[in-house]
Formats: sequence, structure tokens, C-alpha cells
Amino acid sequence: MPTNYFIPQDIYPIMNSLVHQITGQASQSVVDTSSFIDAGNKIIDVANQTSYENVFNALSVLVGRTIIEARPYSGKFKLITEDASSYDMKVRKISFYSKNTQASGMFNTQLYTNVGAGLDDESGAGSMWEQNPSIPLERFFNSAATYDFEHTEYIEQIKCAFTSEQSFLDFLNGMRVEIMNDMESQTEAKNRAVVLDRLAGNKLLTDNGTIGDECAVNLTAEYNKEYGTSYTTTQLLHDHRVSFLEFFAARLKNDSDLMEERSALFHDACEKIVGSDHYFILRHSPKKNQKFIYNARLFTQVKMSLAEIFHPDRIDRLLPENGEGVQYWQSIKSPYSIDVKPALPDNAVSSEVKIDYVVGLLFDDWAMYTNNRYTGMLATPINARHGYRNEFYHFLFSQNNDYTHPSILYYMSDETTEYFVGDGTEDDFTLSETPTTVTSVTVNGVAKTVTTDYTVSGAVVTFTTAPAKDAVIQIIYK
Repeated sequence: MPTNYFIPQDIYPIMNSLVHQITGQASQSVVDTSSFIDAGNKIIDVANQTSYENVFNALSVLVGRTIIEARPYSGKFKLITEDASSYDMKVRKISFYSKNTQASGMFNTQLYTNVGAGLDDESGAGSMWEQNPSIPLERFFNSAATYDFEHTEYIEQIKCAFTSEQSFLDFLNGMRVEIMNDMESQTEAKNRAVVLDRLAGNKLLTDNGTIGDECAVNLTAEYNKEYGTSYTTTQLLHDHRVSFLEFFAARLKNDSDLMEERSALFHDACEKIVGSDHYFILRHSPKKNQKFIYNARLFTQVKMSLAEIFHPDRIDRLLPENGEGVQYWQSIKSPYSIDVKPALPDNAVSSEVKIDYVVGLLFDDWAMYTNNRYTGMLATPINARHGYRNEFYHFLFSQNNDYTHPSILYYMSDETTEYFVGDGTEDDFTLSETPTTVTSVTVNGVAKTVTTDYTVSGAVVTFTTAPAKDAVIQIIYK
């Protein structure tokens, strides 16, 4: 069923959860971004609060020296934020498939006799009236989300807590600063959620074969393939850090250069077959349009090792022009890892994605962007009996996460993930490599138990009962 119903979604629960993870109030837990992030779909495819508040009561009787502590906060992930004039509620995007050349009707060739007595329009290369229109790809993004921010301002109750008008005004200003800080944290959380969605989406779509392997690069595996080694991620980041960082610097530059070329790589080319012809969406990303969000902790190590690796170059020359470093991806308590269930294009079935070490994301500026709009503040009249008023700050948030534009996830893992699709009868599934350990087997997202549900022999995983037709099988192994 088409989902281009542009109904704003309430997103405050997931934003609150993310803020708690970001600020260390809660440990990392799975974030289901599919509840409000839309990766695009083709149009043709068819509570009760009873707690007692003590702070303002205490303020109403406190007379003494008071320091108002409020420091403005500036959130991260601003690299993907666009102003309202650029992407204000854009929900429709049209691209065009690349087309092939055709046989010429102007000359006689070894394949076609095109000119001569007795020939008609249907001879040789064909009629001049044949039709070959452009083939557009139309996608819709249901990208409107909304939330409110409420603040209660007491008027008379807190005046008596201060000995001067200035101290009272300082207190009110302090409250305002913290309100703005909370809003900034919410904006950061929304932007962070969009980036997390893309990180997990790239990994999931690469694993299941929807997009190419070049869209999610396991640097641990690529390093070992390049040098014929078998180092773990921990060994590369500690014992062989200099060599690894040198390898990654070269890989990043080469990938960035390749993204400038017009090709079907690094994105979902949306292959379309018309008759015997195959059509693809081709993209290119000039350097000025490339952005890079990266793990700042890793590049701190680069700076520390600079003299050994890149001397006399500066670290700035290693990174793309438009870059932003972050200290953690999802939870301040787990700075390197993510645990996300992403939104997928065309409403494909999603599943949880866990990555222990995310290095960074190189992407085109049309691949992912957000627009945070403050639509205004409305205040109630002062409550005549109780002496307070409520202020309501209203926000709209829109985003596009478009996989038809280039992006590359860089991560490190000692594990390999493979996907299979059941046919209802086959119970044996062969992995690309012989595993040392199979760490996870799921069927349609349901975890299976070794021996009871499946056994492993060499590179073959055998199920006790054949998975149902079209069941999605995920196998993670080392």
C-alpha cells in the first residue's frame, strides 16, 4: 500500500530516549528509527503524573545568596542540517534513469542496411516514429514529524526568594538558557537519529544485497585482505595502529575520488528492466558536495601519530573538506557502537543492526539532510489564582534519507553477516567462509538456538525445520 500520506508523526518518546542515551542518563538500547524516519518509497508501489514538585516551594521561602548556573549548549551533527529555504517540507523527488545509445539510421552499417531503393521506415535501424521517452523514478518522503516543549513560569511564588530585582531576572534568564539547552539537545538527538538510521541502513542493505558491498566497508576485513594478515580489530587499533591508519587514509581518499565519477556504485541504482534493457540511476558526488562524519576519538590517535604517518602533512588534508567529528554515535556510555532498527526504502522489512565499532560515514549532501523548524511559542494568560503561566514551543522536523545518493559506511568488526531467503523446503545454507564461531542465527528476526533449531558443520548451517518460503535468514559468524 502506498504510504505517501503526509501526516505529522509524534516523535517525542524516541527523542527523549535518545537524549537519555546521549547524556548518560540511560545505557545504550536499540533505537527504532523506522517509526519516524522515511527512507523513501516509490509512488508506483502500491500516562499519569502525581509526583510533588519541591524546587519552587523551596525557592519561595529561600532568602540568601544564590548562584544561577546555566551555560549555553551547542549540539552536534549540524553537518546534515539545512535551512528552511533549502528543504522546507520537500516530500517528492524525481530522478532519471540512464539510457543507452541506439543504432544509427543515418548510415549503412555492418548490422543494418538503412538507405536504398525499396527500403521503408521499418527497415534497418527502425522507424523515426518509434518512441523512447525518458524514464523517471519518483519517490515520496513522508518526512514531517512534530513535538512540543512546555515550560511553566511562576511569577509571584519565586519573587520572594530573591533580595533584588536583578537576582530575580538572573534566575529567569537562567531558566531560559536551560530551556534553550534542552531544545538544542532535542535537535541534536533528531539529527543523531537520522545519522544512526543511515549507518544501520547502509549495513543492513549491504548485508542483504540490496546495495553493493562498497556501501559498507569492514576496514578490519579489508586490511587483512590487502596485507594477507588475520589481525583482530583490537590488534589493529592498538598494536598496528600506525599501519592501519595509513591504510584507512588511502582507502578514504580513493573512495572519495571514485565518488566524483558518475557510476552505479555507492548507492541504490534502482535497477529497472524494460523488455531486455536494464536501466540504472547513475550518480556522482563532487568533492564540494561530499561530507564526512567520523569518530573523533580515532582521529585524535591520528594526530598523535601524525609525525610517524603523514609528516609533514596536516591532519586536515586527510579528511574531506566538509567534515565533523563526534565523540560518540548513540550512547555516551558506548562511544563506538550502535544498536538501531533502521527505516528502509520502499518500506522493506527492517531488523536490528548492531555494530561494535563505527569509524565514519562519507556521503553526498543530497543523501541525508534534516530541517528543524521552530514554528513559534504560544503562552497562556497568567493564572489569576495561582500566579503562573504556561508556554508552549512548537516544532516541526523533516528529513530525507535517500539511498539513491552515494554514501559509504566505514566500520570495524571481527564478525561477518550473511543473509539468505527460505523457500520452504531447503534446510541447508552454505556460508561464504568456514566460521570459527556462529554467534547469531535469526529467522524473520526471531533468534534460533544451536542444536535445537540448527547445527553447523564446516561452512554449512543446517536447520532442524526448513525456514518458510520468503523467510529472511540472518547468520552472523566469526
